[in-house]
Amino acid sequence: MADPLFCYNGAMDKDILNEVIEAEKEIQQCIEQEQERLRAWLDQVKREAAESVAREEKDDQDALGRALEDAKREAEAKAKQIVDDAAAQAARTEQFDDGTLAGIVMKQLPRILLE
Repeated sequence: MADPLFCYNGAMDKDILNEVIEAEKEIQQCIEQEQERLRAWLDQVKREAAESVAREEKDDQDALGRALEDAKREAEAKAKQIVDDAAAQAARTEQFDDGTLAGIVMKQLPRILLE
């Protein structure tokens, strides 16, 4: 009689093959589920990154706008100061008599001519 451990049993091989096939199907489903989960996670990360970049760009634009307004106010203040100083100088100059003005012009003439 043949040894039962070495006996070929076709039905048992088919059962094992079916179990292997089922296991492979389960593994494939798990892989597909994991891939889908990773795609969803990656989409979420991309969306969050895009939103973050958009927020940062908006914040940068807002900061740039504020800096521009600050610079504009500062330039306007400086320009006003220059105009006020020039007006005050003109007012003082209007008080000079012709002789004083002629003396000032004569004193400054060489420098004016060199320019």
